[in-house]
Amino acid sequence: MKASIANPLLVFVAGSSYGFIVPVIKTASGIGIFPHTFLPMQYIVAFLAGLVVCLVRRIRRPGAKSLLQMAVLGVFTGLTSICYYTAVTLLPSAVALTLLFQYVWVSVLIECIVERHLPSRSSVAAIAIVLVGTCFAAELFDGPLDHMDPTGVAFGIGSAFAYALYLYLAGRLGTDQPTALRTTMLAVGGIAITSLANPAVYATSFWDPGTWPYALALSVLGILLPTTLINYASPKLTPGMVSIMASSELPVGILAAWAFVADTPTPLVLFGAFLVLFGIFVKSWPTLRQARSHPADRPGN
Repeated sequence: MKASIANPLLVFVAGSSYGFIVPVIKTASGIGIFPHTFLPMQYIVAFLAGLVVCLVRRIRRPGAKSLLQMAVLGVFTGLTSICYYTAVTLLPSAVALTLLFQYVWVSVLIECIVERHLPSRSSVAAIAIVLVGTCFAAELFDGPLDHMDPTGVAFGIGSAFAYALYLYLAGRLGTDQPTALRTTMLAVGGIAITSLANPAVYATSFWDPGTWPYALALSVLGILLPTTLINYASPKLTPGMVSIMASSELPVGILAAWAFVADTPTPLVLFGAFLVLFGIFVKSWPTLRQARSHPADRPGN
């Protein structure tokens, strides 16, 4: 398969793997196994897998400062998992997914504050589209909101902020280190923050064989597979293309929840999800247009 097709497809698969997290969490919570009971185990599996790869490839250990920076990334992925998984258990799948995708405007906000500049016109337009889409996807126009758990909404918004901070720092910390080492140290940070959130895991569900299949599934779908694919393919693509292809998480998550756990979205929710995806396209359009105008400047050329 040509690289021009393979690399975007790999990022699409990575985003899709995130989408399949939703039915796994819904299935587990449906039988009384809630995310906080196995979150550290998910990161333990990822740490052990990454450590094996590092040992087999004899990856040289960098200084303590570099290791700590990569572990900090894991703290934010761990916070994202805590918030997002909780939102999925408390809200309809499409709503939880759409709230996570608020990272689009949160990322713009973080960049504007840290780098002290106003957002571009495309970013403002994207934010407006995403917010309108969120109103539809959050079922604000579908009638009474009695079924909308306020705690779930708060955790959903929290997942967007945690994920946006992770994305901002991921492009600045440990970028010169091998993917296997970054994944391993990311898992260390994830273990730390999720263990602090629920230390009782190690006295209860850690010894329950019924929770490990879910921890393993989420480790593969939420850490190992997408991290590997994105780290391999994204350097060969423009940031705009990566954003668009990775946004497959939203439609795949909605469809997977519909197919596997009968969490059926309404037409207005689907329309809202489409608007959110369109907002991502609008935000990414300037980099896509630039890459099209200057093909020699594309990554990998």
